[in-house]
Amino acid sequence: MRPKKITFSIAAQTAIKDAETRVKLGQNSPRLVSDYKDRLKHCDAFFGDMPISKIDARKVRDFRDELASKGLKSTAIAPVMSFVSVVLRLAHEDGLIMQKPPIPRPSQKPTPRSAFSLAEYKQLLQTLRSMEKASPPIMWKASPIDKELRWLVTFMVNGFFRPGDLFVLQHKHITIVPSNASEPAYLRIAAPASKGHANPIITMPVAVPIYNRLLSHQKAKGFGKPDDYLFLPHRRSRKYAHEIIRRQFRIALKKADLLQGPNGDERSLYSLRHSAITMRLQQGNVDLLTLARACRTSVEMIDRFYASSLTAEANRDKLFSFRHPTRYLAVSDTSTNATT
Repeated sequence: MRPKKITFSIAAQTAIKDAETRVKLGQNSPRLVSDYKDRLKHCDAFFGDMPISKIDARKVRDFRDELASKGLKSTAIAPVMSFVSVVLRLAHEDGLIMQKPPIPRPSQKPTPRSAFSLAEYKQLLQTLRSMEKASPPIMWKASPIDKELRWLVTFMVNGFFRPGDLFVLQHKHITIVPSNASEPAYLRIAAPASKGHANPIITMPVAVPIYNRLLSHQKAKGFGKPDDYLFLPHRRSRKYAHEIIRRQFRIALKKADLLQGPNGDERSLYSLRHSAITMRLQQGNVDLLTLARACRTSVEMIDRFYASSLTAEANRDKLFSFRHPTRYLAVSDTSTNATT
């Protein structure tokens, strides 16, 4: 097929096949492929049968403006434009276009989701316990809210997981690292690659008994095999499993009167990851690099999105503390008569 007859939609299939290959190689989460296909729907609605050789910088800007006119925010437009960039880059590499036009990037201010305070988190767990004991059961469609939702919440907080990553976890990804004389047991999780990170995750020690209870529960129902998923394993569609939990969690938030965060934004499952990270920053004694490795993110992202609500004064006890008070100061400098 001649380049002039190749449309954006045809060229986009190359990007999707490339994503499928990266998933097979373990470089990306399987969700990448479905995300690309969803983003292609936005592109098809605008570009239609337009030859990819006719797509220039003006057309790309018009596409961005079209998305904005439909009410999409910058956070929703950015991944679609990123997909357009991937398609055009591969088209240029394959000789379908002479050069890749510049891609306008919508400005994105950090918009961290509201975390739960420790008191709010305890309130949420108390609400979940009461809901799972309800008779008749509280349902979303045909799915009852039971103790599995509470286990998911606590497992997520003690493993710093992104919601999407949690639903592709299988038991074969989990290794229980036993306790020894110096440290308690914890989970080492070789999860599928996510957001460009492929290193194993380690959890807080509390995740071990949570996982053991979940595993026993799943085995009693005929699941718990290495290839079975941790949560809602009877649901083949992981996208639908995610949707079930998302809807159930929203019901729980409403019942606990915790749906709205202090900034007026709506909390979601992602707020649990935000809470997990901010709680470690506030209550733990961990450096940002170690925390970033455990969370499969970067120090920069923690600073921009998770630590943005923390002030220097909030953790002043850590700022003022030294392992050895005189290590960096002369003894005379620690006296009350010291001058500056």
